[in-house]
Amino acid sequence: MIVWFKDGNVRTMYSIDWRHKLSKTKSRETGLSRFRKKIKEYGPLAGTIEIYDKATGQRIAKFYEGNEMNINAEAN
Repeated sequence: MIVWFKDGNVRTMYSIDWRHKLSKTKSRETGLSRFRKKIKEYGPLAGTIEIYDKATGQRIAKFYEGNEMNINAEAN
């Protein structure tokens, strides 16, 4: 997950819930739910947040100011 904050800071966060050897669940849904919880916490402090699958580089979800956007309607 990449977070672009309105103050100019950028953070990249990783989920160990999907494939990591230390993961107890190995669940993609658990990882996504934890990301969504963090997104609610950041809310309007974050301008844009994008969740990617690290293995494929494919964007899974995009949020603006804590609200999910439809990525299928976008060109990028």
